[in-house]
Amino acid sequence: IGMRFHAARGSMSVGESKGGLPPDSVVESEPAILNDTQRLIERWHDRGRHAMRRIVVAPCSPFSVSRELMRDAALLAREHGVSLHTHLAENDNDIAYTRETFGCTPAEYAEQLGWVGPDVWHAHCVKLDAAGLALFARTGTGVSHCPGSNMRLASGIAPIRAMRDAGVPV
Repeated sequence: IGMRFHAARGSMSVGESKGGLPPDSVVESEPAILNDTQRLIERWHDRGRHAMRRIVVAPCSPFSVSRELMRDAALLAREHGVSLHTHLAENDNDIAYTRETFGCTPAEYAEQLGWVGPDVWHAHCVKLDAAGLALFARTGTGVSHCPGSNMRLASGIAPIRAMRDAGVPV
């Protein structure tokens, strides 16, 4: 039908019992996540220049997966030449969690784990600071804003004009 389909293999590995956001009943083991993601890439990803079907590696967010899974997911994606996607800097709680848990901003966290570059796009980024904007612009890291979701959750409005002015792909 002429539509591009970028299927994102999402994942959550850190449930409530380990300080994460999702209920334990929906988390998976990290080896299972990585193995299934690789299976999907090998089975369904079309590497062609104007491919209509692609697989994207997409751990949910910093508060639902471990640092190790974020790092390993980026390595897997780059090994197979596929894109990366996650949620980042969505609201004040996300900023506080990242600072308290990892001792850095969400953009710094992304950079530490290999989650910046032209093959990466982050959802939301409502609370991305000036240094994060500059990092994303410098590395060609994209942002997909989600105004409907952000309004329903009262997260705020992504600074699209500032992102565009800074050179962040939006």
